[in-house]
Amino acid sequence: MYKKQKQYRLYNFDYSQDGHYFITIVTKDREHFFGKIVNKEMIYTPIGEFVKKNILKFYVDEKLDNPYQNNFYFINNNLTLIGITEWAVLPNHIHLIIEIINKVQKEYTDITGLSPLSTGSASSFANHFKGYIKKWCTENNFNDFHWQSRFHDRVIRNAAEYEQIAKYIQNNVLNWDTDELHL
Repeated sequence: MYKKQKQYRLYNFDYSQDGHYFITIVTKDREHFFGKIVNKEMIYTPIGEFVKKNILKFYVDEKLDNPYQNNFYFINNNLTLIGITEWAVLPNHIHLIIEIINKVQKEYTDITGLSPLSTGSASSFANHFKGYIKKWCTENNFNDFHWQSRFHDRVIRNAAEYEQIAKYIQNNVLNWDTDELHL
């Protein structure tokens, strides 16, 4: 018999729809694999540097000269674009706001309950990102690195909510001493 887990996902919602999604991914047992915070600045380990480098591949900010700007979107079957608009790497977790843009208008059907993993969705992006980092760690003899099995996601419903979450992410390193994931 499987244990029933409390579901935090938005019921009857297609997570591959256009929009912004707040994602938090935590390391297993909240171990500090990505670095440490010294004087309110993140000092990265090699794993943390690799995570940051891969976030920057998807980072979209027209105000900055991003060397990855030409490759900033994860393209799925040339139909879906996924970019990261806000991010933070902390010692034991990462925060991302991803934006999903469907180049072709999709027809959304009524979903009953929680939907399975669909291509071009927030879950698909998070799972691929986690898998890519884990594969690199294994190939580079960081065999003790593991993610928690799940991740937290939240559909961002409006501009005010986006601004509130973006501000939280931007200040996360500064507020590390009071962060609930700081152990």
